[in-house]
Amino acid sequence: MATTDVARPARESERKRAGTEDAPEREPKAAAPAASATATPATEAPPPAPVAGPDGAPPAPSTARWRPPVAVAAVVLGMLAGIGVSIALVLVGEGTIFEGVGLLAADAVLVAIVVAFARRGAERLTPATFSIRRTPFWPALGWTLVTYFFVMAVQALWVAFVAGPEVGGGGGAGAGGSASTAVIVLVVVGVAITAPIAEEIAFRGYLFPALTRWRGPWIAALITALLFGAAHVAVYPPAFLPALAFFGFGACMLLWFTGSLLPSIGLHALNNGIVVGFAVGWSWLVPAIALGAPILAILLLLPFARERAPRAPVTT
Repeated sequence: MATTDVARPARESERKRAGTEDAPEREPKAAAPAASATATPATEAPPPAPVAGPDGAPPAPSTARWRPPVAVAAVVLGMLAGIGVSIALVLVGEGTIFEGVGLLAADAVLVAIVVAFARRGAERLTPATFSIRRTPFWPALGWTLVTYFFVMAVQALWVAFVAGPEVGGGGGAGAGGSASTAVIVLVVVGVAITAPIAEEIAFRGYLFPALTRWRGPWIAALITALLFGAAHVAVYPPAFLPALAFFGFGACMLLWFTGSLLPSIGLHALNNGIVVGFAVGWSWLVPAIALGAPILAILLLLPFARERAPRAPVTT
């Protein structure tokens, strides 16, 4: 009995020492993994939200990622479909109101197809996605005048020394002569107001930014200009198409330096207003058309220009 009583406390003390030595080994297994599992998600930062491109970047790339081949196909398809609709309406009634309506319908078809394709590359398609933005008036006017006189000088040199003066007056709306006043008015509206809006949205607002993401602004402007000139092959003699490409290049650079499509639309409307005024035989109204067309075209889009354009980029 004495031996048993003496051994019992010894065994109990050994058991207590074993329990205290095992405790530190059990604590990490029970507490540490559970704490780390719950702490890790709490300390993880959420994924960064998309941010706009650097200040002065081309208008659309920060909000849209259009693929260049798709953009080219969309613009070509829109131009061909618009021409087809216009020709169909002209065949219905040449010299009637259908001829003027055909021009307006062609512009509407072009914009509709471009917008349909543009939705596939933009998370949220808005007018600003096409660079329809407000921009300071006086700098935009200055860039527009510089671009206009530069383009006119290059076109004059091309016509005088390469294409020949006989193609300088080519093109036109195809109306005039015995056409009614209503038809001529529709032609003037279609050529000087809606066509600049539709073509600028397609070429400068959609195609140019898509190509800029691919090869930068200069190569993008060159390709856009060539396609813009080729798009007028049914209206102008082939020898004059490079002159139209010069205009297209200048319009791209105008968008690039102002960050807004509105100056390009105004420049386009000014140019088309002069051309169509002489083409329909309203030479006495050319100054009024040349000034009124840009104002009306810009006023039509100004309510949609809710964002401000970025500052002009610094290029090297």
